[in-house]
Amino acid sequence: MKSKGAPFFEVATGVLIVLLGFILWWWSKQLIWIQIYPQPIAKSLIESAPLVFWVTGVILVIDGFRRRLTNNQARFLL
Repeated sequence: MKSKGAPFFEVATGVLIVLLGFILWWWSKQLIWIQIYPQPIAKSLIESAPLVFWVTGVILVIDGFRRRLTNNQARFLL
């Protein structure tokens, strides 16, 4: 993606993914595990999914800011 809007799109997507991770974390804390008896793999997936979303979102946000700064520095030097 070489367009000017790519860093903005990447940062916006990263923030959205972090927000989705927060919603998943909140939802997993609201579940009553005693009543639904999940299998161990399901419980571990539900509890680890927010962390995966947070890490992915933060990486996208950092990369978007890095691209934006790199584009600005390249324009300044030319």
